Amino acid sequence: ENVCGKFGSRSYDDPNWVDKDGNPMPWIPQDEYVEGQSIRVRTYLDTHHNGHMEIRACNKGSACTPTDFEGNELTFVKDVVYEGNHPAMPKDPNYP
Repeated sequence: ENVCGKFGSRSYDDPNWVDKDGNPMPWIPQDEYVEGQSIRVRTYLDTHHNGHMEIRACNKGSACTPTDFEGNELTFVKDVVYEGNHPAMPKDPNYP
């Protein structure tokens, strides 16, 4: 079960929450959000096949399981990176 994901052979789902050197890491939330609030998500998706990204939320902190994320998808509102001289990325109706 992957909650935090994997990169290559490295899994970020270690039940002991350890860093890359094996040192224990405490659960430290970065912020708290209210349902309906707009948030900014900084991310990078490098793909040559027009992939997409789904972002989901859970309010149980380190006790979250994959099931807790089901039905809690965040909704894309707008792309703020390319506003100005470049067209903003449009919302994909297939993946709102």
